[in-house]
Amino acid sequence: MRARRSVTPASALTIAAAAAALCACGGGGSGASPAPSRTATATPPPSPPITAAPSPTESAPPGTSGPTRASGRCRTDGLKVRISTAGPAAGQRFAFLTLTNTSDSACHVRGYVGMLLLTASDQPIRTNLERLSPPGPQTVVLRPGGSAYARLQWTVVPGAREPAHGACAPTPGLVWITPPDERAHLAVAWNQGVVCGGGHVSTTPLRPGAAPR
Repeated sequence: MRARRSVTPASALTIAAAAAALCACGGGGSGASPAPSRTATATPPPSPPITAAPSPTESAPPGTSGPTRASGRCRTDGLKVRISTAGPAAGQRFAFLTLTNTSDSACHVRGYVGMLLLTASDQPIRTNLERLSPPGPQTVVLRPGGSAYARLQWTVVPGAREPAHGACAPTPGLVWITPPDERAHLAVAWNQGVVCGGGHVSTTPLRPGAAPR
């Protein structure tokens, strides 16, 4: 976890590209499955990172699909994020991203998170986020202590325009995660190694429950 800090945009990269990078997609109210898209990321927008709060004791089910009572959208300052390794495959790496409700009331999430990789010294690394579908987004109600998760996938094989020997790109030390339909982001350590292929990372929409172990 990283401490709260103020953020200033990098002058060398555009704000428009940064905003697209951290954009989190809620999937809309119609429930239609969005087509996969790739978003090139350069520089983060000037929204302050929010340090994740300590995890509460989870006495309720970790997540409920479909509203059981009125609940507002989950806000960034009422969530914490965790990234856990999901196991490698040939040239591929996988991880689970989990959002947990740390507030005192139920809220809901729907769709995809936004993300931006950074070095340990907070320098942005090119991040191309692909939103996978199907399955399409679903509304997930999070009771206090409840969770929703998404699966991340990327390659460690250098692309055509990347060095064949040595590191294909800077190794991330930090990642910014933007919950669906939010603008502020959460900062969390990235301990998953290098991301090749021009920073391409694919993600599923958020699903109810804690990530598989």
